Amino acid sequence: MATHPHRPAHAAPDCPALARPGTGAKLLIAAQWGLTLLGLFCLIGVAVVIATTPEAWPL
Repeated sequence: MATHPHRPAHAAPDCPALARPGTGAKLLIAAQWGLTLLGLFCLIGVAVVIATTPEAWPL
């Protein structure tokens, strides 16, 4: 059985929103990255605080 190569997907010529993300999409992506970096920062911060205060470790 022969395989058929797939052509890359293209946006419709009359729909520029699919070809290039708008301002709203860019803001959502930026907010997602900001929350991701904040979460990593807090996770590392909690690990550092726990590591530097051994008297507070649960027994």
